[in-house]
Amino acid sequence: MPAEDRLQRGPTPAEDEIYEYITRGIVSKSIRPGSRIREAALAERFNVGRARVRRVLRRLAELDVIEFRLNRGACVSRPLPAESRAVFQTRRVLEAEAVRGAARLRDNDAISNLETFVQREIIAHSKRRSGLTAFSSGFHTMVADMCGNPVLAKILKQLVHRCVLIQALYERQSARTICLVDEHAEIARMIREGRAKDAVVAMDRHIDHIEDSLDYSKAELMDDASPAPVA
Repeated sequence: MPAEDRLQRGPTPAEDEIYEYITRGIVSKSIRPGSRIREAALAERFNVGRARVRRVLRRLAELDVIEFRLNRGACVSRPLPAESRAVFQTRRVLEAEAVRGAARLRDNDAISNLETFVQREIIAHSKRRSGLTAFSSGFHTMVADMCGNPVLAKILKQLVHRCVLIQALYERQSARTICLVDEHAEIARMIREGRAKDAVVAMDRHIDHIEDSLDYSKAELMDDASPAPVA
């Protein structure tokens, strides 16, 4: 997008573009945990003042996605194993309630959109497209929006993004694609049929598989050396 167009669109859209650029990079693993976020480079890239970039970074810090380090500035968070387990434990509780609510409400349009998303996932996985973990996380955010509780949905979607960050940090190299499409399809079918209890069990098992793909012993290998800064 030309710089002039960005300026004409006002402060909020430009800041949203920066926010999406960073979060998309994190969930697609092109921006790795520990990477330094270069404030000046982002300001130049999006043709905005550094104060506006700083506002975006503060938004991400509130979600524990970005942290500010002395003498280094903003960096992508590198959650430790104990924190990571706590994030997944909290997500389990909220996601169970989200699935239960979605199965109870049974919004046909929303369910159809969810099923369409699963079909797109199947195609993406069959073609082994890049960023599959980030793409598949969209299934979970859609379920969150279907639960009928916007407060729960907002918190759950934040946790889903944090889990993708954790996966980027601790995923086993040999792990198969974690967010298995057949499990998504099964959960969507149960929501369609109003089988709330079965859907909750299936989602809990699905999160088991995600956590099983993580190797928290990697934390012992980490040092203070960080990946290249993000331009």
